[in-house]
This record gives sequence, C-alpha cells and structure tokens, in this order.
Amino acid sequence: MPSGAVPSGTYGVGAAVTKPNCPEPPSNYSPFQAPGTVVKDIDGLEPGTNHGTAADKYAYPASVVNQWLQKPSTQPKNKKIVFVTFDDGPTTKFTGEQLDNLEKAGARATFFMIAPQIRDVNKNMLTRSLKMGNALAIHSYSHDYKYLYHGSAADKAKHISCDWDWAIAQNRAVLGSDYFSSAFRHPGGHMSWSNLSQSDAALAKRGVSWIDWNAMSGDADVQRPTTVPGYLEMVKKSIKESDNPNVVVILNHDTFGKQMTAEAMPSILSWLKSQGYEFGVIS
Repeated sequence: MPSGAVPSGTYGVGAAVTKPNCPEPPSNYSPFQAPGTVVKDIDGLEPGTNHGTAADKYAYPASVVNQWLQKPSTQPKNKKIVFVTFDDGPTTKFTGEQLDNLEKAGARATFFMIAPQIRDVNKNMLTRSLKMGNALAIHSYSHDYKYLYHGSAADKAKHISCDWDWAIAQNRAVLGSDYFSSAFRHPGGHMSWSNLSQSDAALAKRGVSWIDWNAMSGDADVQRPTTVPGYLEMVKKSIKESDNPNVVVILNHDTFGKQMTAEAMPSILSWLKSQGYEFGVIS
C-alpha cells in the first residue's frame, strides 16, 4: 500500500456512495444524486488515495505537509519540494490548459476541487490528470463563506465537517468509491478565519488535515499582476518573504478568468525547476 493510502473500509473507502446524514450545504448546482451503490473507480485512481500509482514516489500526506508549513524547522534539510496547487476547478478549459503546461514541464500538481464542479468536466480529463501523476483534493462542496464560517466554533465545526462529507460523497460518485483525500483546503484559506479548532478536530476524526500555502502567483489578489512576468515575480517575491523555505506550497487557480495564470505557468514551472525544487503532490 502506498504512503498515505488508507485501507478499504476506513473513512468509508470502498462503500456504497450515499448522501450524508446532515443537510446538503448550499450550492449553485443541482442537488447531488447519490447512486446508493459502490461506484467503480475511474481509470487511473489508486484505491485509498486521491492520485494514481505514478504519484506514489512523491505523494505526501496532508498532515505532513501541514506540519512542514506550520513548523518550518521540521522541513527536509537535504532537498527542496514544491507543491503547485490549483483551487476552484475543475473547468474544462483552464484545467486542461494547466494539464498541458504540467505535462510539457514534466511537473505535477494538486488540484483542490469544488466537488460539484467535477460533474461538468469529462471523466477523460480527470483520468488524464491522475495518470500524469497529479492529485485531486477537496476545496469544499459549497464554497460558501457564510455557511462555513458564521456562528460559534461549534457551528463552524458542524458546517465544515458536513461540507466535507458531502464533498467526498460527490467526488466518490464520479471518481469511484475507493477515492480518499486527506487534504482539505478551506475556501479563503484556514489562515483567514478564527475559532476553527473544533472544525480541525472534526476533520481529523475523518483522517483529514487542512492545507494553506506559503507562496502564491497572486492570481486571486485584488491587485493581481497584470503581465505574465509579473506572475513569476510574485511567486519569487512570496517565496522570499517566506524566508526561502525548503517546502513551498504555491496557491493558483484553474477556474474562469484565470487565463493569465495558465499563460504564466510555463515560466513559473521552468523557474522552479531551475531552483532545484522537486515537484510533490498532497495526498
């Protein structure tokens, strides 16, 4: 069993895909249709993971990457690892363009997906991503800040854990009952919100760790770069501001309006390779 994989039966891996017990979180999509049966794994998915066998050698559990980000002193001393991440997809156009960029560069990435959006893309693109060595992680079911973060700590824990339950059920309905990801990225980032200790504990009971970032291309900033070279300069600047760590997690997006991110990615990937970074993915 590869590092980070979980055995069948753990956290519901391999079971019939049914609707969670909590009410469905708000969504701009049609209601989730749970098949109520065990769903065959999509071609390329390694059971108990969010990736394929191609990623086994460079897939790291979210709990490990989270520790590296929170305590830089624990990062590997003898190598540099970069985790290129994309939020808010998948989308046929922009995810497809980023897959082309990654394939040409011989790089890989972790795609933090808004679960209902995987209904709108061709399964062949998801299979291609897995076979290329990428990881398909979770970026919520609702992406609704008001639902996720308003109220008491207990309210947030209830809604965030419920959101994750619906997200993984939706992903399993498309990717297969053996899909599991220990990586969850909060909409807006964990760092942006308070009183999340109870929600962290609720996710941990599910075998899940949250993942933020310590570098970015700036493509979600209000005053984002306006040129392709500007995106690369933002990556360099944010890494430097993080004290040039040996482990870098870069925030990008592969959704509508991110054409310049796709155009800038070849130069970003080339520069990362020139700096001696190995490309990892987060399981």
